[in-house]
Amino acid sequence: MMTSTPLDRAFWILASVIGSVTPAGLATEVFFDPSLIDAGMQLVAPVMNQSSSEIASSASTWPSSAQDGTGSSTEALHARFGAEGSWRWQLLGGFADDFDAAQQLDFGASLSWFFVDDLSIDFQVEGDYIQQPVKNAWGIGGTLLLRWHAITADTWSIYGDLGSGILGTTVNTPAGGTSFNFTPQAGGGVSFEIAPDVRLMVGARWYHISNANTGDSNPGRNSLMGYVMISLPF
Repeated sequence: MMTSTPLDRAFWILASVIGSVTPAGLATEVFFDPSLIDAGMQLVAPVMNQSSSEIASSASTWPSSAQDGTGSSTEALHARFGAEGSWRWQLLGGFADDFDAAQQLDFGASLSWFFVDDLSIDFQVEGDYIQQPVKNAWGIGGTLLLRWHAITADTWSIYGDLGSGILGTTVNTPAGGTSFNFTPQAGGGVSFEIAPDVRLMVGARWYHISNANTGDSNPGRNSLMGYVMISLPF
C-alpha cells in the first residue's frame, strides 16, 4: 500500500490555495483531509465558504498515530518484558540427572505474574518420567517459584530463581522412600527474544527430591536439571 510523503502534503496544500483564489463565479475551494491517508494517497473534496487559511490549517494537521505500510500503528509496540503487573505463560521441558543411576524427564507449563518490575511469582505444573533402580516411575507435580531477572536489556535478561514443590509418583521415589515427595530447587538462566514479545528461556538448577522425613525412611535424591522454556504474554 502507498504511504503519504511530505511532498504529497505540500502538493495538496498548494492545490488548496490555488483553488481558493479562482474567479468568484467559478470558485470551488478544496481542502486536504488527513483522515483519508489510510487510502494510501491524499484525497481532496469540495467545500464551500472555507477560507484558504482554514484549508491550510486543516492540511497541516497530521494524525498522532502514524500508519506504516501494513496499516498497523507504529506506536502500538509490545509491552516491556517483566513490567509490573504483567502476566506471561510458559511451555517447558527439562532433563535431570543425579550422576548415579537416576534420570528424570520433566515437561509442563507455568504462569508468571510480575508483582514488581523484573520480579515474578511462577506457578508450574509438570509431568515426569523417572528412570531409577528397582522400578521406573511416572509422576505429576506442582511448583511455586520466585524468579528475579536481575540483569535486563531490551531483548535479553539474566535471572535467578528458587522455590519448592510437591511430586506424586506411581512408585516410591527414590526406591526405599515414598510416593509423595517435596522438591526444593534453585538455579538460574538467561532469556532472550526470538520474536516480538516471545522469549526463549534456558536454565539449570539444583533439583532435590525427598519426603522431608514424613516416611519410615528418607533416602532423598539430588540432581542437576537443565531446561528450556518458551515464554509468551498472557
